[in-house]
Amino acid sequence: MFKAGDFIIAVPMLGVVIASFFLAYSSAGDNGAINVKGEQGEWVFPADAVETLVVSGPLGDTVVDIARAGARITASPCLNQSCVAAGVVHPGRWAACLPNRVMLYVSEGENVNNVDAAAW
Repeated sequence: MFKAGDFIIAVPMLGVVIASFFLAYSSAGDNGAINVKGEQGEWVFPADAVETLVVSGPLGDTVVDIARAGARITASPCLNQSCVAAGVVHPGRWAACLPNRVMLYVSEGENVNNVDAAAW
């Protein structure tokens, strides 16, 4: 039924198919994006960015720190400070300072390599 030559051809071909699957469906380079929305606009950063963003709202300034470990709201003028207490926001999660109208969302697997300088 099967000959030795069949295995010599079938095994490498199976390896090529498996490698193609992993290359096609891997998310290398798509580390996610950090989205910050406020009354002044929206900012999108790659997940590996290191930035401190000050977003003005109706109550004052909200400070968003973006580091390789994640993003977080570190200061806000709201009364209950639940946005600060939320801590580091990981992919697929969000935090918001509703009284100051600031939203922080970390998306997973979204490619932002093609974001132009105006949007950055």
